[in-house]
Formats: sequence, C-alpha cells, structure tokens
Amino acid sequence: MVTFIFLATMLVLVGAALIVVPLVRPLRSKLPAARRTAIAVSALLVVASAGLYLQLSNWSWSKSPGVDSPESMVERLIHQLNRHPDNVDGWMMLGRSYVVLQEYPLAVRAYTRANEVAGGRSAPALVGEAEAMILIRDSSLDGSAGKLIEEALAIDPNSPKALFFGAAAALRRGDLTLARARFSKLLSMNPPASVKVVLKQEIAGIDSKLAANAAPSVSKTHDPPKH
Repeated sequence: MVTFIFLATMLVLVGAALIVVPLVRPLRSKLPAARRTAIAVSALLVVASAGLYLQLSNWSWSKSPGVDSPESMVERLIHQLNRHPDNVDGWMMLGRSYVVLQEYPLAVRAYTRANEVAGGRSAPALVGEAEAMILIRDSSLDGSAGKLIEEALAIDPNSPKALFFGAAAALRRGDLTLARARFSKLLSMNPPASVKVVLKQEIAGIDSKLAANAAPSVSKTHDPPKH
C-alpha cells in the first residue's frame, strides 16, 4: 500500500504541475506570481492529501507478493471494488490511480462513482473529477470542471484544493476580488512558511491590480468640471 501511494503521489505531483501552469497562463503579464503560487500550493496539497490518506483511510489492503507496478495494483483495486462497491475510499484511490496511468477519462468515471457512493456530497471526489477533466482539456476549468469546483466549495468551503482551483478559476475570468478572498482563506489555514510567503506575494499582487483598476474612477471623480 505504502509503495503504491508513494508512486501515485510522485506522479500526481507531476500531473499537478502540468495542470496549474496552464490555469494561470492567461494572466502571466498581469500577475506574474500566479505560476509560483499554483505550483507551490498544488504540490503542498497533493503531498498532504496522500499523508492524510495513509493516516485516516480505513481501506483494507491485503498483502500480495510480487505486486510492483501501478497496472497490477489497479487490477487488484478493481477486484476489491467488485467485492465492496460502496467503498468511497476505494473509488477515490482508483481515480488517483488512473491519473497516475494517464487514463484521465477513467479517472473521471471513478471520481464520479465515488461521489455517487457518497450521496453526491463528496467535495474531494468533485475536486478529483475536476482535476481529471482539466488534464483532458485545460479549458474545462472555464466550464464543466469549474462548476464542479464551485459545487465542491458549496459542500466544503474549507477544502484547500477546491479553494486553490477556485482561486485559479477566478483569476482566469478576471474576478480579482474573489481570487483574493480564496487565496486569503488558504493563507488563514496556516500553511508552511514558504507557502505563506508565496500567498502573501500573490495577494499583494492582486491588491496592486485592484488599486490600479480603482485609480481611474477616483481620478475622474475629482476632476474639475470642464467649461
């Protein structure tokens, strides 16, 4: 189990980096710190989620000698799910496994199933589904994947991953106020010091942009009347 989760985590970190760079690419000229925030926060969240899974999961893994590849472990996991189809943790792990194997449509199906088993109220499953959809098509963050992120935030407003992707979506559509609020909430969750620095820089950059946007209207208000 530990070996598989280690492999999954390392490969998902690579996938996360591939996700987040395109998410903020349209804003490169406006908010240059966005890419640094995306990569740092995404890496932190993926590693943390793997650690929490190791600590909190009640998923039963029987020892099987000779299992040393993601493909064979996925087969074993599917066998487990055939016997226990209502295990949310199992469907979540299957979704992560398919991401490792770059089988993103299958990952979407696994996360969808996890959410169904959870009664349609699993924020982690919704975020996982959205991530897989973004890996299939980056523009989905502006549509179907973005809607899943908002749904996840409605269920769990404190989901770090949902907040991160929600902030990225807000940046893409130019909603700086919402992006700032979500980055600020991430900052309030007491992340590591290095991540705090990046988030503070991101928030400061957004504040500068908001101030620049407000300046013309203030200037217009104080302009003397023309004769």
